[in-house]
Amino acid sequence: MSGLVRLLIVFVPFRRWAPYLSRGKQEAPREQDVAELAAAKRIGRMIETVSRHTPWESKCLVQATVGKLMLRRRGINNTLYLGVGKDPKELLIPHAWLKCGGVIITGGHDLERFAAVGSFSDRVGN
Repeated sequence: MSGLVRLLIVFVPFRRWAPYLSRGKQEAPREQDVAELAAAKRIGRMIETVSRHTPWESKCLVQATVGKLMLRRRGINNTLYLGVGKDPKELLIPHAWLKCGGVIITGGHDLERFAAVGSFSDRVGN
């Protein structure tokens, strides 16, 4: 799935596939079922492990998108965030992270450097 998402990112303009990232206008709830949260954490660890060994670039947007698709398939609430920050040379750098409940599943490193500029939620049920 990581390879397919990477191809999508490289060859399809974001505006064409971004609408498929959300299923609803509301942010996913901060409270999450304990079993679902444990499953989401396992998925996050698996994605980070696999991403270190792919022959293609599997950085934050690939990881967050793969995680979102895997959580969606399991019916687990989640929100993918897109953000920007500045590097030491004051250049803007993008970042993506995925949250399930109040827990960051992928992309949680140095998050205090980034401001969210967009989000895409999957809210299952009410």
